[in-house]
Amino acid sequence: MIDLEKTLILANQLKMEGKLNESLKEYKNILDNNPENINAKFNLGDIYYILGDINKSIDYYEQLIKQAPHHVLALYRLAISYFRAAKFGKVIEVLNEIIKSDNKFEMAYYWLGLSYYHMGKMNKSIEAYKMLRSLNKDNSLGCYHLAITYKAIGEYSKSIECLLKIHKESPEVVSVNYHLGLSYLGVGDIKNALQYFKTVIKLDPEHKSAKEKLDEIINDQDMIYSYGIEIPKDEKTGKIVTNYYLGQAYKGFSMLEKSLKHFKDKLDEG
Repeated sequence: MIDLEKTLILANQLKMEGKLNESLKEYKNILDNNPENINAKFNLGDIYYILGDINKSIDYYEQLIKQAPHHVLALYRLAISYFRAAKFGKVIEVLNEIIKSDNKFEMAYYWLGLSYYHMGKMNKSIEAYKMLRSLNKDNSLGCYHLAITYKAIGEYSKSIECLLKIHKESPEVVSVNYHLGLSYLGVGDIKNALQYFKTVIKLDPEHKSAKEKLDEIINDQDMIYSYGIEIPKDEKTGKIVTNYYLGQAYKGFSMLEKSLKHFKDKLDEG
């Protein structure tokens, strides 16, 4: 027989120090001597989740729930493990069990929203995020994902409304600026779309998607016209005068350095 109390203290200490494989051995040692030990099962589920062995994580959480069906934290961790395993139906089932006993458990609604989103049930996703926001209007995570869901179903104005609330408090979040750019593009507001895509590139110069969107706008003649830039053509060939056109476009977007480059290229051509 082992001293369960001392072994549990040792296992917890090893876990806190990041010595996960060593702590696993100690928790398993506890279960070998006391198969009903809830604390050991919970920590084994937790460690296996951290190590990326989701099936074993689920197994230990499920064992624990059989013993203690109303263990809310274990239910919550089980739901997240199911989510990571892409078992979204199971996630929803477990989270609804949590909500039955605690309908103000904020993060249960967050994961519900994500699960419904991944199942393509956008209206259910929106309901979950709205419930989260009714419990905590300052929950920026819920507000952000509500915006993404609105954007996914083409409700761009509602998406913008949510994203601007986050942007007001945290103006330098790259993903918020990027999705604002996409949403403004969705409502045809080219000027604001450009503003936010440019902000993304300023914050993250290597942001490939923002660069692609900016180039897409610059090379879309209809968008250029809507932005108030005339596209000159060669009088003889009728073709767009590329360097001058790009110079005008970049000038219109306040990207002066690139604008000068293209005007100089055109001058060099004669």
